[in-house]
Amino acid sequence: MKKKQQIIILDGPDMTGKTQIGKELSKRLKIPYFKNENEGRAFKYDIERYFITMLRYSDPFFVSYLKQTGASVILDRSYPSEYVYSKVFRRATDIECLKKLDANYAELGAKIIICCRESYLKKDDLCPEKINLRHYFQMHDRYELFAKEFTKCDVKFLSVDDEDLKREVNEIIKFIKQPQVAVT
Repeated sequence: MKKKQQIIILDGPDMTGKTQIGKELSKRLKIPYFKNENEGRAFKYDIERYFITMLRYSDPFFVSYLKQTGASVILDRSYPSEYVYSKVFRRATDIECLKKLDANYAELGAKIIICCRESYLKKDDLCPEKINLRHYFQMHDRYELFAKEFTKCDVKFLSVDDEDLKREVNEIIKFIKQPQVAVT
């Protein structure tokens, strides 16, 4: 019997534990975990063209791979970040491309988990000079807007304030086992 494809996208502002959660979820569900290692460097050095190039070429290529192979994956960041970060940092993006990606991921039954905190007072070690407290709250608001008005995928906001990895992973597993909400 063929195993059902699962696509789980972990997203949210920096320092919300996405990597730790994704790796633990990968172990528990036996689904490969993927994080683009070049993303942080591109953000840190303002390589704006990197993000729009990924959005227009690499992301559709990857979705095509998922459609053709039926592979399951846990993504540590994906197109929701592009939607949010391009707005918060006022950089160019391609909204039509984002809409197409979202439609494709919705068709594949992707589940999006947005990790969030009540407070973002910790310093960001990725690039503290680029992200300040105001940015974190703007990101949080944009993720809420993304979930309400943009995506056709099922979304769960996951509070990570208590940093209880076991609880977080259990909540995600419960969420992904729920049937897909019908998109109208």
